[in-house]
Amino acid sequence: MKKTFIYLTLICTLLIGGVATASAQSKARVKDTKKRAKELKKEGWKTMGSVQTLEYNMIQFAKYLDEDPENHIEIVGIAVGSNPKIGRENAIMNGITSYAGRAKAQVVGKMKSVTSSDASSTDEEEIDKFGSAYEMGVNTKIAGLVKQHFVLTRPVNGKSEFYVYMSIDEEQAKKARAEAAKEAKKQAALGTLSEQVEEFIGEPVEEY
Repeated sequence: MKKTFIYLTLICTLLIGGVATASAQSKARVKDTKKRAKELKKEGWKTMGSVQTLEYNMIQFAKYLDEDPENHIEIVGIAVGSNPKIGRENAIMNGITSYAGRAKAQVVGKMKSVTSSDASSTDEEEIDKFGSAYEMGVNTKIAGLVKQHFVLTRPVNGKSEFYVYMSIDEEQAKKARAEAAKEAKKQAALGTLSEQVEEFIGEPVEEY
């Protein structure tokens, strides 16, 4: 009975400690977000098409990311233009293209690392072919999965600069990357390296 009580006490202590740590991290995140919001305001950024303040939008976005840090992945895009609608859309595409580019670089880098260390017979040109097709596939497939949270804008050289804050669910993105890789494999002779591609594309895309 005594051992059971000690065991339960230990569990409660760990749980309380975990909650306290999470709360401290959340407060620190909000503090950093408020600081960043002030910096953006000084740089001339304002929210576009939103009744909420820049600071409020950024705090809510940070909280959303913290709700599920493994699956709520941040994506940002930036563009310059005269037309607000086109500028926002270009910024969204910039964020998607950036994500696809990082996905390609990550997978291709690991594939070439394997070929160099294992003296694989797979030609680097074939890996590059796969990489290009994979990047295009990811770009296309994640476009409909990206969630837009809010947009910032500021004047620059007679035009406007647009900064879009977005996110993507990692579980959905992983499936999209797998589909893109499956199609890309058909365009390149990867040999035995083809089996390891699944492992590589299953890893979250590295951030900026």
